[in-house]
Amino acid sequence: MKTILIIEDDIIFSRSISNWLVKKEMKTCCVTTLANARKAITEIEIDLVLADLRLPDGNSTSLLEWMNEKSYSIPFIIMTNYGQVDNAVAAMRLGAVNYLCKPIQPDKLLALISEVLGKEKEKPVFYRGESDKAQEMHRLIKLVASADISVLLRGASGTGKEHVAHEIHSRSHRKNKPYVTVDCGAVSDELAASEFFGHRKGAFTGADSDKVGLFRTADGGTLFLDEIGNLSYKTQMLLLRALQEKRCKPVGSTKEYSFDIRLVAATNENLEKAMEEGRFREDLFHRLNEFTLPIPLLRECREDILPMADFFLNLSCDKNKKTLRGFDRLAQAALQEYPWPGNIRELKNVINRAALLCRGQWVSATDLNLDISFRREEIVELTEEEKERTLLLQTLEKTCNNRSKAAMLLNISRTTLYEKLKKYHID
Repeated sequence: MKTILIIEDDIIFSRSISNWLVKKEMKTCCVTTLANARKAITEIEIDLVLADLRLPDGNSTSLLEWMNEKSYSIPFIIMTNYGQVDNAVAAMRLGAVNYLCKPIQPDKLLALISEVLGKEKEKPVFYRGESDKAQEMHRLIKLVASADISVLLRGASGTGKEHVAHEIHSRSHRKNKPYVTVDCGAVSDELAASEFFGHRKGAFTGADSDKVGLFRTADGGTLFLDEIGNLSYKTQMLLLRALQEKRCKPVGSTKEYSFDIRLVAATNENLEKAMEEGRFREDLFHRLNEFTLPIPLLRECREDILPMADFFLNLSCDKNKKTLRGFDRLAQAALQEYPWPGNIRELKNVINRAALLCRGQWVSATDLNLDISFRREEIVELTEEEKERTLLLQTLEKTCNNRSKAAMLLNISRTTLYEKLKKYHID
């Protein structure tokens, strides 16, 4: 059960919010001052802070500063009046994850709390590769993180571009500032200006409250534009103008706001070809491409496949409360020989599925269900037994029919090897 710290000097309002959250199976701790809030954070395990902006003994931004000094990384949501939105944005620069304008609608509050706590559960967890290409990538990450320039991540789908972007942010001087991710494929032309720059209440149908756009939300921190090639030409123009001027104007407002962000973009598309075809602006490309960081394919980092598979297997076992010892030799051979067109994402999905299917102590090639051969020739419509027989034959061929070496390579006993050879009528 999650514990929410409510910091609000309006006792009736605080109690009503508390009662509503308790009905939603959450625990609450209510205080009226910053001093009592600091005491609660020190003494109780708090999962989320819900704080009024102005309190009797000061502004809740001072509590955020204190939490940063003490290294408390508790999600922080600000409650404020419409006239104090700019102050709420200042609080977000200090690390607040979001804000809500009063009067607060319970459904919106619950949705925001669920979203924030859900993100906390999904903190980036990743295996740091040891292959030459992975080591070179991490060397470049460390190099570029300290330089406050735009970075373009280029790599195929599933190679871990989002993780690399977060790594750049966490190694930079902006690491204690906001990190905001944008799925460019989900940004429509109609709502692009509102998404990026925000809007004022009543600016258009459905704008029932003020909204701070992504640029101001990320102010002081990092804005990650995932799959930048999916933005329409019109939206690219809006983005370019804002990046050039470092200022933006919310929809329906006459006031411009300045922002200071580190921009990281990612794409799996050939942007040079997109520029030739008139689908991507060349001036935006050069604005984004101050430093290019190539992300290697998984099949280019074969030394990392087995350690990474073990890493994902441990995560899956922890999540599902299951105990597995690892992969048998046939499974290891299959993992190393499969071409992994879906890269790290595919590897993770395959391991999660295999961990659920596995009934013994070791994950087998059958559990993995990968369509492979040592020579990477395409095998069509083979049964699991046919795949295993093919793997045995090719292992024997690799070892020049030395059965002791074959058994050692497959991590099985010679007795088990002979049983399998007998089963598949292999002389």
